[in-house]
Amino acid sequence: MPTRSLKTQPHKTRSAATLSLRTVEGKLLAALREAISEACGQGSQANLFSAARDFSKKVRITVGFSGGRDSVALLKALCVLRDKRNSPIEDILAVHVHHALSPNANKWARFCRQTAEALGVNFKVAYVRVKSKGEGVEAAARKARYEAIFKAAEAFDSHMVMTAHHQDDRLETFLIQWMRGAGVDGLATFPVARSVGAVKLVRPLMRLPRELLERYLELNNLTWVEDESNADTAYLRNAIRHEVLPVMETIRPGFKEAAARSVELIAQSAQVLKEVAHEDLQRIQDADRALSIDALLKLSDSRQALVLRAWIESFGLLPPSKAKLDEALKQTRLTHNDTKLAIKVGTNLEIRRHGSKLVMRETAGQKKDRTQFETLHWTGPGRYSLPSWGGELVISLAKDDEPGIAESYFTDRELQARPRQGGEKLKLFKNRPRKHLKDLYQKAEIAEFDRSKLPLLWSGEDLIFAAGLGMDVRYQGDGDETRYRIEWHADATLLSLMQG
Repeated sequence: MPTRSLKTQPHKTRSAATLSLRTVEGKLLAALREAISEACGQGSQANLFSAARDFSKKVRITVGFSGGRDSVALLKALCVLRDKRNSPIEDILAVHVHHALSPNANKWARFCRQTAEALGVNFKVAYVRVKSKGEGVEAAARKARYEAIFKAAEAFDSHMVMTAHHQDDRLETFLIQWMRGAGVDGLATFPVARSVGAVKLVRPLMRLPRELLERYLELNNLTWVEDESNADTAYLRNAIRHEVLPVMETIRPGFKEAAARSVELIAQSAQVLKEVAHEDLQRIQDADRALSIDALLKLSDSRQALVLRAWIESFGLLPPSKAKLDEALKQTRLTHNDTKLAIKVGTNLEIRRHGSKLVMRETAGQKKDRTQFETLHWTGPGRYSLPSWGGELVISLAKDDEPGIAESYFTDRELQARPRQGGEKLKLFKNRPRKHLKDLYQKAEIAEFDRSKLPLLWSGEDLIFAAGLGMDVRYQGDGDETRYRIEWHADATLLSLMQG
């Protein structure tokens, strides 16, 4: 049977090499206006930032300026926009990060300074030391670079930081993430604008191809520096750029524009999923940021994963791997109220189960020596720091109608903060019997894994106070005796501040 070969039709688009300066520059300026508008929360349509519009508040922009072709094109276009009537730009700072990794680093810094001065732009060289801690030199350099740029942006009082990532960069990132098995967030690559603290990180050229920027440089007779490492195909991104994408372009000419649309659609889908996860999280999370397991498990498996991921990220943690997420959900489904579930999700944070809730806790440090007691030297009302317990006892004079411990239990006996040994009892109410601390902790809904962090205050051999529970009413003394209130204040940690 005769076979019929399939031929792909070449993508018909006007080559950037034939475009005029007016056309190319118009595309760049429109992209800049649209990106600034989006970053300022004024919508993503370029006409909202048209040249005819009057802006009462202009923006200060810091540009990551490597001196490469992309950043030279970005800086030049920004300067053109800055000089337009009714420009949205107040001032520009170009920051060149000196990594000291190349023998040409000093030459690049000089070129960047000269270029910035020629364009009438503020300029700064930021010197960094790249320390690779297992993530590779490329990743370590990127981290150091962004830290330096944002530090300079803060000092410049910038509203936004701009980088020259373009459509080809985004496609390269998509392929890298795809090869790594990333989910939709990773495949969505990076947005045009996102918040980094009080500053916006903006990539205004993200929807423009590299060849358009090259044409802009050619038409303006602009020069740039070449980083020799960009040709090293030992780096995955360079291998994709020089060896993979050219083959794909040969197979399907003009595919990049269509592929960029696909990445944009993935990014939109990722945003929708984030919004769904956020809505679910708000419904099943309580005021202390604990997750209701019952409510979580009523969701579909996919939404369970989305919500748990969003919850973990809300504590400032990096997104967990799929394996970590699956394991957390598996243990949540299979374990019961008395579980010892503990899943580490950060350097010092872990997911724990308390009853019918999932809670985030700091990982326990070294186990305390249960034979060590911490003695308090009584000097009157005040704050008594207990460093080994991570907090302080606040002892204050009780008012007439307030409960308190009689003064004699502070002045006539040794005061010690001790850990639980087992079997201790406390009487919290006059008309009720003494109860074991275990029962009182359970009634107070204090998780078992939190109890070891709560000191017990002893006066001689009498337990007068248990942190998290209160004072023993049997030691209030006679009617006219001075009494003191005891409170436990744990030191603030990043986690406790996040939990409010």
